[in-house]
Amino acid sequence: MICCAICGFISWQWYSKSHPEHGVFILDSEQCRFENDTIKINGHISNKSRAYQRSVWLYIEGFTSSHWLIINASGVDKQSFVRLKRATLAARRECGESK
Repeated sequence: MICCAICGFISWQWYSKSHPEHGVFILDSEQCRFENDTIKINGHISNKSRAYQRSVWLYIEGFTSSHWLIINASGVDKQSFVRLKRATLAARRECGESK
């Protein structure tokens, strides 16, 4: 019982760190940046990123560290979400072609 509670707590911490409630996401051609009160992430979208119907799971690789960032469609306007999905798919395609 205690082990399940500890695993649940650790999972919740990871999810809440990867899925912020607010912030600013700036998408440039190859670079992206996310900032809010607690975290600042700079880097490029990795091929590990995934685009789903209602969410995008970004794996952002920076110079010193990498971060997961989950963005739901309900959190941004429709056009911005489509652009983010396209950038994610382009990053996956570019990495597949370079192998």
